[in-house]
Amino acid sequence: MEGELQELRDLVAQLRAENDRLQLEQAVPVPGPSAAPAIPAEPLLTPSTSTAHVTERLVLVPRDRKCPAFRGRSGIGLDEWIEEAQACMRARHLSTLDQAFFLFDHLEGEAREEIKYRSTADRSDPAKIIVVLRELYGCTDSYVALQEAFFSRRQQDGETLQEFSLALMSLMSVVKQSAPSEMLNADVLLRDQFIENVIDGSLRRELKQLVRRQPTVSLLDARAEAIRWEREGLPGGVRGRSHSVPLLTGLQCGVQTASLVASPPQASELQEVKQMLKLQQEQLKHLTETLAQLQISQQRNYSYRDPVICRRCQQPGHFARECRGERVPPQPSVSASSRPVSRRDPAQHSGN
Repeated sequence: MEGELQELRDLVAQLRAENDRLQLEQAVPVPGPSAAPAIPAEPLLTPSTSTAHVTERLVLVPRDRKCPAFRGRSGIGLDEWIEEAQACMRARHLSTLDQAFFLFDHLEGEAREEIKYRSTADRSDPAKIIVVLRELYGCTDSYVALQEAFFSRRQQDGETLQEFSLALMSLMSVVKQSAPSEMLNADVLLRDQFIENVIDGSLRRELKQLVRRQPTVSLLDARAEAIRWEREGLPGGVRGRSHSVPLLTGLQCGVQTASLVASPPQASELQEVKQMLKLQQEQLKHLTETLAQLQISQQRNYSYRDPVICRRCQQPGHFARECRGERVPPQPSVSASSRPVSRRDPAQHSGN
């Protein structure tokens, strides 16, 4: 914005100098009484005839600045649009009424309809138009919720340092706008939040040492040092990249060396996945064999069981409730250790 204003000032000064030069060229000197021309003097030009020979010049002043349209909940954000619209209005030196018309002309969709059906006093005041738009499309979260979102922000897997710092800057900007008073330590909070939540532990320690050496270091300086530290290939500088993040966003997190070229990150990650699948297959095979052995052992145990002995007639092959023979008392000569173990009759002596 300041550069454009300076260009306009230079252009105005240039036009004024050109105007003064043209006025000097049009001025005709009046001869004195003692001056006698040696040759016949040309007839003096009147102002009407002198201006007829002046070449007309068209000067284009680049004062127009393109302003995007605000559509409401889609497209450009409200704060960004307000900042851009105010810059355009300052460049045009518009009056208050013209500023209101300018804001209304750059509204589309439901935002334009909302201002259209407001009162004439609201439509004619640019400040009221901005207030209405902020009430409808501004941030609805509380100051505490915005602070919580800022302090809970962590560097995600696959997110570069630049992306992480820009996300923190955006959150801090919203917090500062919603703050009841001016935040004097916003820059320090922004820097400390960046340092405390980088995903690399070694880089985190390096940045903390940098802050202890230089307490007044800013976020941009700390970020530049972190990016330089990663590119130099110090321990922990190469960080794993998420598969959902494009490769272009993770270029700064690796060191371009011959070893990395020989084995790219994609190949190493694919090899790890193959090894994990191989281990899982071996575990499944082991579990299947163990289950088969258990089933075989159960079948063997069932086949080796002693036959059923009737508790009525002491004959194998049936229970006492199904017995039609005579009752035979158990033989006392057979010891408990040598006597075959019989399955307990479900009737439990009901037929005895």
